[in-house]
Amino acid sequence: MKWYNYLACFFAGVFLIHIVPHVMHGFSITNVLGVLVSLGVGSLLLWAGRFSLKAPLAVILLLIGMASVLIFDALHPHHPHSHATESSATTTR
Repeated sequence: MKWYNYLACFFAGVFLIHIVPHVMHGFSITNVLGVLVSLGVGSLLLWAGRFSLKAPLAVILLLIGMASVLIFDALHPHHPHSHATESSATTTR
């Protein structure tokens, strides 16, 4: 396999791991669209990367791509309403 096949496998892992939060937050239209986009792009990248379970480096890079997103999310938690509470706290003083 060429280097770009391995790169495609890494980014496939990045896109495929994004399916989990969309499924966990319920089935709104935005979450369904998020799952479809992540699944579609991840699948295309797996196809472009010629992914095979028989290629151990491709499997490792797929898992590293997934782990990189999980580590980033753990280090940078998302607080969607933190700005609203901070602005209301400063206006009441």
